[in-house]
Order: sequence, then C-alpha cells, then structure tokens
Amino acid sequence: MNNNVEFDVAEVLGYDNTYNWLPFSESNEEFNNNNLFALKVRSCSGYIDRKTFIARPANNNIKKIPLIGEIVLLFKSFNQYASNSKTREIWYYLDTLNIQSSINENRLPGLSLSKNLKINVSERKPPGLTFDETKKISPLQPYEGDMLLEGRFGNSIRFGSTISTVPEDKVHKSPSWTGDINGEPIIILSNGRNNLDDKQFVIENVETDKSSLYLTSTQRIPIVLGSQEKPNSLTGTLSSRGHESKYQDSQLLAVSDRIILKARTDLAVIDSPIGIILNSTGNIKLGSDDAAESMVHGEVLLEILTLIIDQFTKSVGKRFYFKQEGSPAQDAQKLLNQLLSSTYKMKKNINK
Repeated sequence: MNNNVEFDVAEVLGYDNTYNWLPFSESNEEFNNNNLFALKVRSCSGYIDRKTFIARPANNNIKKIPLIGEIVLLFKSFNQYASNSKTREIWYYLDTLNIQSSINENRLPGLSLSKNLKINVSERKPPGLTFDETKKISPLQPYEGDMLLEGRFGNSIRFGSTISTVPEDKVHKSPSWTGDINGEPIIILSNGRNNLDDKQFVIENVETDKSSLYLTSTQRIPIVLGSQEKPNSLTGTLSSRGHESKYQDSQLLAVSDRIILKARTDLAVIDSPIGIILNSTGNIKLGSDDAAESMVHGEVLLEILTLIIDQFTKSVGKRFYFKQEGSPAQDAQKLLNQLLSSTYKMKKNINK
C-alpha cells in the first residue's frame, strides 16, 4: 500500500449539493451521502486549466465551509473503499488560505485558470447564493496566549485571560475587562458588535455587543444594571461586594435585549445562600405579562393590621367614632394608599 500523502492547493468553484443531502447513488458518485459537505474545486498548481474534482472536509465535526473563489489546502488520502490490500483515495480540504487577511472572506477568484486568460474583476463570480461579501467585519484584538474562534459575521468565542498590565506600544486596544493577576482565565461568547474600517481590531463590549456571555474567574466587567440614562445598580445591602462593575470573583454574565430561560419538563431553579434580587426600573409581573393585580407592601400591611387591632382593643366597651382624628383607625386609613405596589403585579387566579 502506498502511504505517500499528496498535497495541493485549489480554488473553490461551486457548491452544487454541499448544503443538500442526497442518498447514495451509483449514478452520482460525486455528491451523495458518502461525500457530505463536498466542494467542487480546481487545482491551482501550474496555473493551467485542469479538470474539476470534489474535495471532502478533512474534519466532519468542526466545519468551516469555504466560499466560492476561496483557496483551500488539500491532501489526498484514503476513502471508504480502501483496505489493507487496495488503495482507494479522495481529496480532502483542510482550511482556507488567509489570502486577504480578512475575517469574513478570503477570495481570489480565477486563480486556478490558465495564466493566459485575463480575469475581468467586475465579472467575478459571487461568493455564493446568500453570502454578502460587502460587509465589514473587524477581527478581535488578540492577547498573549489567547485562543480565538471567530465567525465570518462578527460572532466569536474568546478563551482568554487577565492582562493586568497592557503594553500600550505593543497592543492596539486594551481589554474591556480588568483584573490584578495575569493569566486568570476568562471565556467570552460575543455575537454582533460595532465593526471598524481597515480591518481594525475590536474588543468585546458587554454594553454594546448585541448578545454576550461572560464566564469570569477574578475579572471586573464594566456592566451597568438598568441603563446609562436610568441606572439601577446594586447597593451592597445584601453583599458588601454587590456593585456589579466592581465584583471580582467568578461570575456568569449574560446580556442581550431579551433573555428567556425555559425549563421544558421540570423545575426552573434559581438558588443562592445570600439572596435573590429581581432588579428592574419598570414593572415586575408574576404569572403573566398582563398581570394587573397589585401586590402589597408587607411592612405597610403589618402596620395597618397592627393599628386596626389597636383600635379594636381601645374600643372594647366604649362608644367610638372611627373617623376621630388621631385614632389608630384614622392612621390606618391614611396608610391604605401606600399598601399596593405600583411595580409588582401578579396574575389573579379566580379559580382558586
């Protein structure tokens, strides 16, 4: 058996059924369920016209499907029909070449054509059926030791760490998180952010990114509860380390325009040994978003009930007018307008 591995580079020419599923068919040996996610490519070696062929992804668990016109690194190795007595091979693609040093596209259409053919840039083929290559997508600012996974659309996962002292002359942008100990781990999942011209580096921003998830160890994250115009920060009443932007132990932060947590078949549990805070500058409703039944202020209710009991105690065996100024009943009446909450509402269940 020949164990030599052959490498090549090729231009992606088309998808055909890359994004489609087809059952196995002997009449269609190229695109079927034995060649999932295969591409149609042409070799760039020698800059001569060559027959097109297909290439499979080398890794079927982690997929990065190239665009039409991007250049891929290939190697030839065994296919499903190989055995220890016969060699059967197919081309596999590893990754796209970073030709344009771009996050969202690295195309160089026509590279596989004969050098005698002139390419009209204005007539170059589009990158696909839906992909928009005109969008500006900025790369993330990297730091020493980082592992970054960046999508073509401004979404990313950073496996990073604390950078306690940033060398300003060596780094384009400082991190948005801070900490005191170099190397403390942090994971940031970010989706949708403000992109800049000229492929300038950008940093995840917990306030302006469309959606983000932070898993910290000892970092401080500059988050503001409420809004910049109407902040509703933690006061430290329950925890002396309560202020959200100064907390420096491990935490999970999830930020988006809307957050929904759903337990499909069992409990949804929020557990804390210190306290649970529902924090809002608007309404807090229980049972339904149209809940209109006001909840009561417990301390006010206790004071009213105490005054009523006091009134009845003083009135035993006596004639008494409940509207008498200064009486416990009169004081209880004055407190009634403070009893119902304007913020907390619950769904009224008339069946129980």
